[in-house]
Amino acid sequence: MRAIKSVLVVAGSLKRGDPGRAEDQVLMRALRDFNIPKIVTDDLPVFMGLIGDLFPALDVPRKRDLNFEKVGLIKQSMLELKLQAEESFVLKVVQLEELLQVRHSVFVIGNAGCGKSQVGLAGVLKSLHKTYQIMKRKPVAVDLDPKAVTCDELFGIIHPSTREWKDGLFSTTMRDLANITHKGPKWIILDGDIDPMWIESLNTVMDDNKVLTLASNERIPLNPTMRLLFEISHLRTATPATVSRAGILYINPVDKYGTVAPHTLIRQHMDHGHW
Repeated sequence: MRAIKSVLVVAGSLKRGDPGRAEDQVLMRALRDFNIPKIVTDDLPVFMGLIGDLFPALDVPRKRDLNFEKVGLIKQSMLELKLQAEESFVLKVVQLEELLQVRHSVFVIGNAGCGKSQVGLAGVLKSLHKTYQIMKRKPVAVDLDPKAVTCDELFGIIHPSTREWKDGLFSTTMRDLANITHKGPKWIILDGDIDPMWIESLNTVMDDNKVLTLASNERIPLNPTMRLLFEISHLRTATPATVSRAGILYINPVDKYGTVAPHTLIRQHMDHGHW
């Protein structure tokens, strides 16, 4: 149901942006553009074949935000981060932006070194964050490793003897971001493999409630400018209930994402005394 709702939200947005377009074209575009980011390279021809069977002889171009994509803001941010602006890399940054407009929780999945957050100097997450900075949107990002601490340290605990409440790392971060008044994007990046022990506590944050309920009975809302991003390598230990609550951006390792410019790579080796 959550997947169906997300597709309908995308379709509604496309229809409002282009009222004169036929509904079958709007639905085809929504199904294609919303699902392609999560599909691995080998399965893409199969998926496009299914779309072709559902909507025969229909080919609708992808809707593009010219102010965001065409003006060159993304490429400018990549160049400032000393990256080569490969077209596949630019597309992944655009897809992440589109997902964040629809979902408040997003899984960014890929093998280590494929470009999720850092290839050389930066990657998909850092490129989008840098683009927001160029656009003067005042982005705020906090990076946490949920596997580096216990669940009590992450979400807080009531001491069994004194009944004193001790705040957790995630709850403190979420409260601090919720108290920021400007309308710029605010990210909590959870960089670590998914473990049902800690991610199940985020179910009420990731679904439509958008509220973190603590053991102290405090409720911290996820306001409209806040997003949860999970930087992970796989979903093997994630339950269907967890996966359905978030959008998915899959970074295919066979593609080129955020390749470091050759002159930058040479300079890095020289700085470290390799040559």
